[in-house]
Amino acid sequence: MDDEYGPVVAAYTRAEAFEDGTFVEISPVTASAVGIEMPLAITAGARREFVVGDDGDEGERLQVVLSAVARAVEQAPTNEVCFVVPASELPSGQALAGADRLIACIEPDSTGGPVMTVMLPHEM
Repeated sequence: MDDEYGPVVAAYTRAEAFEDGTFVEISPVTASAVGIEMPLAITAGARREFVVGDDGDEGERLQVVLSAVARAVEQAPTNEVCFVVPASELPSGQALAGADRLIACIEPDSTGGPVMTVMLPHEM
């Protein structure tokens, strides 16, 4: 698998990221509920930062995050979107550890179809 940059010395696939827990799949039903009609994943780091909590409101926080993603994608002129999800938009009980934004990237999967990944800026 050579290209203009030379031979590939290492590769890490999307499938491997799901297998090792780096990516967490968002169900199509959940994504579709906010208007995202393509396969969607969130990184484990972004999920920990913005969704996971000990108060049982993970589903609600996930909907808030995905709604913000959908709004950003709708308003963006390109396939890469950087946006801020303010702490004030998250349900109470979620203490942020420092991130103030997420990146949503739309790129082709192995068959050429679009997939979206939501991640922390440093995970890009």
